[in-house]
Amino acid sequence: MSDNQQDDAQPGVNRRTFIRNAGVVSVAGAAMSLGAVSAMAAQNDEKPLKAKGCDYDVIVIGGGFAGVTAARDSRKNGYRTLLLEARNRLGGRTFSSQFAGHHIELGGTWIHWTQPFVWSEVQRYGLQLKETPEPFVEDQQVIYVQHEGKTVELKGKDLMTVVEAVQAYFAEGRKMWERPYDAKHTWDAISQADAMSGADRYAQLKLTPLQRTIVDAYVGSASHTTSDKASYVEALRWWSLPGWDLPLFIDSLGHYSFKDGTISLINAMLDEGKPEVRLSTPVTHVEDKGDRVLVTTQQGQTISAGAVIVAVPMNVLPRIGFSPALDPALVEAAKERHSGSGLKVFIKVKGKLPVPGKMLGIADSHQPVSLLVTYAKAEDHTIFVGFGSDPEKLDIQDRDAVQKVVDGFFPGMQVEECYGYEWTLDPYALGTYCSYKPKWFGKYYEHFQKDRGRVLFGQGDHGEGWRGFIDGAIAAGGKAALRTHKLLG
Repeated sequence: MSDNQQDDAQPGVNRRTFIRNAGVVSVAGAAMSLGAVSAMAAQNDEKPLKAKGCDYDVIVIGGGFAGVTAARDSRKNGYRTLLLEARNRLGGRTFSSQFAGHHIELGGTWIHWTQPFVWSEVQRYGLQLKETPEPFVEDQQVIYVQHEGKTVELKGKDLMTVVEAVQAYFAEGRKMWERPYDAKHTWDAISQADAMSGADRYAQLKLTPLQRTIVDAYVGSASHTTSDKASYVEALRWWSLPGWDLPLFIDSLGHYSFKDGTISLINAMLDEGKPEVRLSTPVTHVEDKGDRVLVTTQQGQTISAGAVIVAVPMNVLPRIGFSPALDPALVEAAKERHSGSGLKVFIKVKGKLPVPGKMLGIADSHQPVSLLVTYAKAEDHTIFVGFGSDPEKLDIQDRDAVQKVVDGFFPGMQVEECYGYEWTLDPYALGTYCSYKPKWFGKYYEHFQKDRGRVLFGQGDHGEGWRGFIDGAIAAGGKAALRTHKLLG
């Protein structure tokens, strides 16, 4: 954003205008042209309709990875399938874009071989991956920590004590999540710790102030909120999924990404399944009539199907009316909103990275940015990506504000451009990736992802394993399609 644009806007207005222009009504990152949509619709019509008296066998609401997976699989199961997406692009909370000559992901980005569902899709379609500069290698990165009002370099003995602190913090992970894909297996342990926040765990440990700052940065960044608002049980779930190991934990969350963007997998799925797709089509009401489901769009059209799969983010669920009414607990959780509400900002700084490998900046989760890490390198500039807990603490379109943050980590670096997308302002997201709050397992776990008649739920925000990730969305969509197949026969 230019300086003039910033001067002409009232505080906050420029940010909302950016969301409107860049994400909700922009074609940037759209998965297909209108011609391709028409071609898919024509091929969809060739499928014999199995839900007699309906327009479609299956309607999928939501075009993120969960919805696209559900639509692909339903189509391959022999059903005439319609995918409805409120935006005029597919991908949901993933958003492929360009910045300073580099391909970037404004939403979900990294995948890993520890994530079985997305990794199998990569192998299935032969998609190419790329690596974020140098994974966790001790002698190939420089780490600076904002600590007690100053910036200190982390190395040697201090680095080893931090590793020990992280391992101590997550020491209960194996006990609480012996089977990371089966919460019920250790439900007693989960229930006993359910009320704990990520910050509550500090009181049980004897951490130095430096150790606490660094652990807090990782807990807050993983949950995309401050650690006092994050669930300790959730933090342990993340730690357990890659195998209770620090290097693998870091590798799983920031190493591999799609060379041609997350949209490359979306396109591959659509090309194989060929469901009909309607973009810019928000849904306002879903009514289960017992023998069919009626879906009403914002444009006033009513479409019938034998089954409907709901694959929208949980925070936007109240935007859709349901008859019969939804489980009140689902509505309550959606209105309360999950804890994923932070920020992600890409920053171009002038000049080649001054060190080999990469640079990492760390601050506690209450700072505007708690992790700032090298994303891409060039001869005349470097791209960093930063993560913070609260978009109100940093306008990611304001270069001067971002410069102050960078100065706190890497003094002397000159910010040339900054870029990001505020998912908390997006009306079809209202948050970033889903991370549960304290007490949510006890209050809501039994209510999530429960089908109701001919309305099935395949939201990537819920389920076992890597929920909240691309991997979890693919798993949720695939499972919903399987249950739909059982329902329709």
